[in-house]
Amino acid sequence: GGLSCPLPEHLEGLLVGELNMSKLSAVGHSFGGATCIQACAQDTRFKACIAHDAWLFPLSDEVASGALRVPTLFLNADTFDMLWDEGSRVLCSLLARSSERGVDCVAYGVNGTRHQNYSDFPLLAPQLTMSIGVAGETDPKEALDVVHQCDTSFLDRALYPE
Repeated sequence: GGLSCPLPEHLEGLLVGELNMSKLSAVGHSFGGATCIQACAQDTRFKACIAHDAWLFPLSDEVASGALRVPTLFLNADTFDMLWDEGSRVLCSLLARSSERGVDCVAYGVNGTRHQNYSDFPLLAPQLTMSIGVAGETDPKEALDVVHQCDTSFLDRALYPE
């Protein structure tokens, strides 16, 4: 266990006893979502994964054509499958192969969202992001509240199943 790279000196000891490394999870948006999926496939320290409107193209062929190793939640915007057909095929294949191996992997679309609703940008500039179409018609704070509720519920179920 432990960190693979040391913390900066001013942070040494700050997190000791505060992190449960046996329940380590990864959460990412877009390219970061793919990065989390890849990391969880390769590093056994991760026990759960959440991918927000993930761009799946960067996944290695091995991961994209296999089954996921840990419980994974995919939350997608309304436009997910309209923008990239191959992403939908990869997602459906990952879900099917993971299910066959008994790994809890689910995908949900969050109504009224677009790609940037999974970031803080729409909170900072709601009118702009909605008018140029990078945020959906749902109020940005409400959209993030739904995302956070989904994330929390999923992690509770995945990490604390009893």
